[in-house]
Amino acid sequence: MNTTAIFSHLREANTHGNTVFLLSNRLYQTVAQVWSELPGVKLVYEPLSNYNKEYLTLLSTLDITIKCSNQDLLENLTRKQNVLIGTENLTSSLVKSAYTRGFNNFSVSRESRDVAKITNILGDNFGLTREISKGEGTETILKDIMSGNSAQEICLGVVESLSEVRALKDLIMDLRRKLPADTVLSVEIGQELFQSTALIATKIIGMDIQGGQTRYDIDMSMFEEFVSYLDMGHRFTVHSQLEARTTSFSSVYGNTGDEDDLILEGNIGELDVGDWILIGNVGQADCRDST
Repeated sequence: MNTTAIFSHLREANTHGNTVFLLSNRLYQTVAQVWSELPGVKLVYEPLSNYNKEYLTLLSTLDITIKCSNQDLLENLTRKQNVLIGTENLTSSLVKSAYTRGFNNFSVSRESRDVAKITNILGDNFGLTREISKGEGTETILKDIMSGNSAQEICLGVVESLSEVRALKDLIMDLRRKLPADTVLSVEIGQELFQSTALIATKIIGMDIQGGQTRYDIDMSMFEEFVSYLDMGHRFTVHSQLEARTTSFSSVYGNTGDEDDLILEGNIGELDVGDWILIGNVGQADCRDST
């Protein structure tokens, strides 16, 4: 989706709140590239709990499985979405609520005791995904799998870059030769790989003009990771509305009130409170651009 189309969509959509996470063309391309490197492997992504229903619906267009480890996120998911229930801080209420909503695939690590907890609640009416460390060799992984509860799916851990994706190819080929043919293999797309290809649309919530320079304040409350990226000197890509009236030397700040949370400074379009801007390159520090 190009920036013109995004701004048009934002004006027409009944968007609640000041910040929206969007899926860019580059994210679709990255997911397609992962699939091309690992054909037949299931892709899993765990969003942060504060993403809204609109964003989770967009995730479904990627045809990936959403991993959910908390009640807040679960309440924003629908039966139409592929969902894997993570068992970090697992509670009986999460198990029961997930099952009631039609989600019965649970992810557990080798040393996890959560299988017994889930069995006590659901009996045998659930699927199991076993999380395995991708750094282990084939024989160690096979031993871990055989010594634990039988699993319909094996997750080979989190990948944060395309180089990590490529490093899994030989391991996956080896496992497929030795595991039952109906075993599903999956990998989890990490936050750095996912966010570095995404866009954030955020509203101008305040502005101040001093000495001929305009300062725009935006809402960063949903994205605490911005603060750490700013500390590392991370450079973001900012797109202002193409139909903005003129350009002037301006700055864009987060709403923390801290002079150190400068996101961008330079010539951008003149904006008003309530206007949207797009921030790209919101992920890993070595990413330089976004679509």
